[in-house]
Amino acid sequence: MLDLDKGDIMNYKTIDMTKYARKEHFDHFRSMVYPFVTMTVQVDISDWIVRLKKAKYPLFLCFQYAVSRAANAVPEFRQRIKGDGIIEYDYCNPSYTVAIPDETYRYCLVNTDQPLEDYLAEAKVKQEKALHDEHLEEEGESESHLYTSVVPWQDFTGGTMPYPSSDFSVPNVVWGKYKSEKYLVMEGGNIVEKTKTTIPVVVFVNHALIDGLHISKFYSNLDEELAKMQFPVMI
Repeated sequence: MLDLDKGDIMNYKTIDMTKYARKEHFDHFRSMVYPFVTMTVQVDISDWIVRLKKAKYPLFLCFQYAVSRAANAVPEFRQRIKGDGIIEYDYCNPSYTVAIPDETYRYCLVNTDQPLEDYLAEAKVKQEKALHDEHLEEEGESESHLYTSVVPWQDFTGGTMPYPSSDFSVPNVVWGKYKSEKYLVMEGGNIVEKTKTTIPVVVFVNHALIDGLHISKFYSNLDEELAKMQFPVMI
């Protein structure tokens, strides 16, 4: 397990471009001025949020845990453009924003490649430290990160993102305000009222590395991560 406080370097491998199946696609999208693609999905969290609230776990951190692990399960989300080639990291931890009293924010980097309880404990310490950081600085190798954020005030259907260059290839996942809606179903001859809760999740990626198939795999993985998340200890 990596100790991010000790500045551990994330391991990666170099992709052999002579055997890379998407070489033509890679070159095609790299030739474009704007090679980025965005997709927004309303993710169903109906069951997950009931269990989360009952156990009194933190919504943002637990959802980020699922997002990070879902993204890491797709190799393309761990790939980055390096020169004219591609490298693939073993694991990419989330770098996210922590709000501070002056209505700005600081960055925080936490390891999600560990049990949920350990991750939450680490995040608590890291976020407290971020509150006292004097400058907006990222920890570690920024290209090895997965960028995450939340806009908890809005239920949105899309978004945009600033990019430093057309070769920028760190995926960014942002989610917003969840909403709950009542609906009626027929069960056993009776009309039953149920609640469906969804949360908007938007993904920003470089099309030179990631296609719609890979984004869809991420969302499928996210559903699975939320379904299997357990909350064994009241915190």
